[in-house]
Amino acid sequence: MEAKEYLNLLKNGKEILRLVHYTGDAPDGRGRALIINEQHQIAVMLEDCHFSVTGVGPGHLVKYARHPEGGDDADGRIVGTPAMIR
Repeated sequence: MEAKEYLNLLKNGKEILRLVHYTGDAPDGRGRALIINEQHQIAVMLEDCHFSVTGVGPGHLVKYARHPEGGDDADGRIVGTPAMIR
């Protein structure tokens, strides 16, 4: 299977989601992430999430919360502090 095919499978399977970073009540960055553990709500960021402001970028592990109103298109929220292997 080619990488592009696998990426499409992930997108269609809702394993890639868009997450929003907030400071207080104001959103200050968005980016797509790959879910690595649904039960613990942990994902790895695939895109820059306005790194200069949020400190969240590609490769960071983040905890997320799904949008309370649900829906497949609703952006989740990054919660807590991101982690990075150094």
